[in-house]
Amino acid sequence: MYQLRDSRWSNFKSTGSMNDHYEYRKCRNECTKQTKMAKAHYFNENLNNNISNPRNFWRTISNIQAPPVHSQPAAVKVNNQTLQHPLDVANAFNDYFVGCATTLIAKLGNDMQSERPHAGQAAPTVQSPCIRQEFSFRPVPVSVITKLLRKQKMKYQSGPDQIPAMLLKISAPAIANPVATLINESLATGYIPKLWKTARVVPIHKSGDITLVSNYRPISLVPVMSKVLEKCVYTQLRDYYQYWNYLTPDQSGFRPNHSTTTALLKVCNDIQAGMEQGNLTGAIFLDFAKAFDTVDHGILLEKLKNSGIGDRTLTWFQSYVSDRSQYVSISGSSSLPLPVTCGVPQGSILGPLLFTIFINDLPNVCKASTVHMYADDTVIYTSKPNLPQLEAVLQEQFTEVEKWIKNNKLFLNTDKTVTMLFGTAPKLHKLQNPHLCVGTKSNGTLTTVTSLKYLGMWLDPNLSFGPHIEKLSTKLYPKLGALYRNKSCLSPAVRKQIVQQMLMPAIDYGDVVYAAAPQTHLHKLTTLYNSFCRFALQCNYMTHHCDMLKS
Repeated sequence: MYQLRDSRWSNFKSTGSMNDHYEYRKCRNECTKQTKMAKAHYFNENLNNNISNPRNFWRTISNIQAPPVHSQPAAVKVNNQTLQHPLDVANAFNDYFVGCATTLIAKLGNDMQSERPHAGQAAPTVQSPCIRQEFSFRPVPVSVITKLLRKQKMKYQSGPDQIPAMLLKISAPAIANPVATLINESLATGYIPKLWKTARVVPIHKSGDITLVSNYRPISLVPVMSKVLEKCVYTQLRDYYQYWNYLTPDQSGFRPNHSTTTALLKVCNDIQAGMEQGNLTGAIFLDFAKAFDTVDHGILLEKLKNSGIGDRTLTWFQSYVSDRSQYVSISGSSSLPLPVTCGVPQGSILGPLLFTIFINDLPNVCKASTVHMYADDTVIYTSKPNLPQLEAVLQEQFTEVEKWIKNNKLFLNTDKTVTMLFGTAPKLHKLQNPHLCVGTKSNGTLTTVTSLKYLGMWLDPNLSFGPHIEKLSTKLYPKLGALYRNKSCLSPAVRKQIVQQMLMPAIDYGDVVYAAAPQTHLHKLTTLYNSFCRFALQCNYMTHHCDMLKS
């Protein structure tokens, strides 16, 4: 059919006859019709067959909206040179990923070779409450190992040891006993095999130029056996800290019954309480650069010791963070392994908990303000009757935080660390200059913003959430439009699933936080929701929303 279309076009170009042009258009339209029908049939069949397989289902939906993008490039640019050989590309990625942390440490003026190995020379930190009982590992029963092996997901890629998760899962009853012996021996001797401390890194494209290594995110794959060992340690360590109530309540990240929503609720409720009292609230949103990757191992071990970890058990953690390495795997080629001398291990089970312990004492330095953290997303805020008092307190608190950051060898990105002033509209309107003036140790001043995305939600000075709802509409209407343009590919059941699992969660996220927004803003969400219903139920624009809700 396509050959016939091209033939009719050639005839028209040679003769210029309107009859030949008519025949060409008729053939062209038939080709377009058949192509759309074939596309609709293909996607309909694919989606209906995978409606119970979320991974394949959403991959197909992504392909409908936009063509797939290859995450791994054939070439990258480094120092104005284009590297094309897979081994050169892999080495370039590994050099960049490992070098990010070392570059920041160099900016801090730390000599990694001389200082980092000496845990006893760690900078002084703010002490957390002491724990009376020393932590030590308990032997792990075979039944626990069997359960952990059976929980391994088939989709997990193998790490550097090339042992697939599927093999460990199906052979769990046979290998649980020797695996338990290995793990208990590791806990007793404080030794971890080097291979278990090696990570295979796969670069995943984020956005921007695909030839720039800085536009890629490293995904670390560690051996499955290492994850089983870490899970055993994590469970015991987590239970220990929970029993002694050691972790600060000002941390919402990586904790049960906590989420970004609970963090947003805490911060927004405190700000609204200040408004109700007629106060102004000033907030400083800290931006740590590569916080997880720049954790100093010496300071981390010192904090673990202060939290009640015994010397014998501390030997295991010292082995865990030391002598680690990583290599990049891309297009079938692997780079040379490079040592990882700082940071908590990425892609690990223990990493998030260790970072939480590392940053646990930060709120202790802020006596006159409130600190709330979600992992490394940290905000410092306080409420005062007037702007001068507010600025004075925030300046004092930020100075203390800068000292803590320096002592703990982290790096604060002052260009992205911003302040925001909250208050009622009449209160802010009375101010001649509604900006906060908070200086940095480098004699700079933090930028004051009027809107900010914090934990996925846009905040504004009045907490009206107008910018957040506007951003939601701007983000979701184009997605809905793309789905409408491909509506012939989607069955009614698929449409409903897309609305319920892709579009609605964007509105539902944080809805308890912005539920009290003015009706003028919430009306925009109602209109957006009605558009979702029309798409899912195949209703025309004249259908009343009450009839759609009944359906």
